[in-house]
Amino acid sequence: MNAVIALCHFCEAHGPCAIFCTQTLRDTKIEELPLEQNQSQSQKTCSACNYSMGRNNSGIYSKDTESGATFVSTRVAVLTEVATLVKQAAVLSLSNGIDSNKDGEFVFFGDSTRGHILSHKFRVGDMQARGYFQLYSIIVLMKDKYFLLNTKPFLAEHLKKVSSELQAGANKTKEAEERRQSERQRRLSGVPFLMHSSRSLLELTGEENVFAQLHSHFSWLLLAGSRFLTEHVTFGNLPWLPHQSSGRPPAQRLTYNSSTLPMIQKYEESIDDPDQEEFFSLRHIKKVVRKEEFATVCYCALTGVKIIVRGAPERTFRFMVCLKKLLPEPMHNLMRIDAQHQHSISSEYKIISVSNDIAVPIASASVFRIDFLDKQVNGHEVSVKWPGELPRKLPDLMVKLLKAVEEKNFTELVLNKQTKVLIEEWKNKATCLNHAKSSSVQVKLKKVLGVQPQDQPLINYWSTHLH
Repeated sequence: MNAVIALCHFCEAHGPCAIFCTQTLRDTKIEELPLEQNQSQSQKTCSACNYSMGRNNSGIYSKDTESGATFVSTRVAVLTEVATLVKQAAVLSLSNGIDSNKDGEFVFFGDSTRGHILSHKFRVGDMQARGYFQLYSIIVLMKDKYFLLNTKPFLAEHLKKVSSELQAGANKTKEAEERRQSERQRRLSGVPFLMHSSRSLLELTGEENVFAQLHSHFSWLLLAGSRFLTEHVTFGNLPWLPHQSSGRPPAQRLTYNSSTLPMIQKYEESIDDPDQEEFFSLRHIKKVVRKEEFATVCYCALTGVKIIVRGAPERTFRFMVCLKKLLPEPMHNLMRIDAQHQHSISSEYKIISVSNDIAVPIASASVFRIDFLDKQVNGHEVSVKWPGELPRKLPDLMVKLLKAVEEKNFTELVLNKQTKVLIEEWKNKATCLNHAKSSSVQVKLKKVLGVQPQDQPLINYWSTHLH
């Protein structure tokens, strides 16, 4: 993520300033940077601004072997032009224009010249400071305004965790100092206890490696932003795009057998239960089928190959709910849960679950079968049959879904939200292509939307059912 994350502090001696900056370097080598020279020029007299980072006092750096990006943390940003922008952002972040009484608030400000900034201001307890606290902020500075706004929920969640961690450490130090000498005792003694210079974060938190931990947090945020929060070209509010519903799909979207409704109602009530969330993400499908068969299931669901799930309703229902997440809401009526008649199999339904006593067609290139077994065979509870083969190049949507499922940092709730976002994105692409008036317009639109030849099977299937 092309951004700078900085920890800022309102120093009693020097005013608002950035004291710890983390940024990403891709084409610049560490050896080429004048780290020691830059940091020596920035040294100040007070302990809050002139702290030690450890053995390598000039900076901390780490490297991501997969992307080749290097993350560097220093007192002052290593690039001069960036350091100027960070300095200006620090002053604005801790200025009187922002209400200092609101602890933990997030403020967005900036412009195209000075950059766009997301600021998170918070207090850190200090028994020797005015008001018994010091004012800090964490800022995220980048040039792309809309990308910063779109990633604000993600950044806010994790920046809040970082500030809470610092506050918790400072509160422990403050409590220990109060046990040694209470505030009332200090007042009665008449001994001045306010220091003229601010104490450093190491002294406040009592954590020797606090800046190494901050480097780890900030580096992860920059890496996560670049890997999982990518920018896409959009058209804004197109008149033909359907209204985006924030609620659950209406009941008639999925067709149920009346005999299984009590069981289904029980499971639907548990979908919103955080403890049951793991049963209703794509990872549940991966747990049921073999690892190599998971990609095949996703491909068939996304491109319209008929999927027949055979087994007892109490075993197949969760699996069907997870398959539903692979289709946009207007296509949920293509699913039939616990079909009671064989003619349902030959109808337009694309994903069907049936009980064991109903005859089903054999697997073929157009029929994907998943049978829940009464007894495990070689450690597996299902039998998957499909003579077809996956193409060399998979649809872009499927590649992103597989990557999201493998991402260990994604909780089940985050994975569900990511799945929904990706499905909605491609639903809108298919809808846009549906309204192209000519083939030449459609070709141009595909280039803008990033639709490749490997995405065509998915587009063909979805376009048929999205109007």
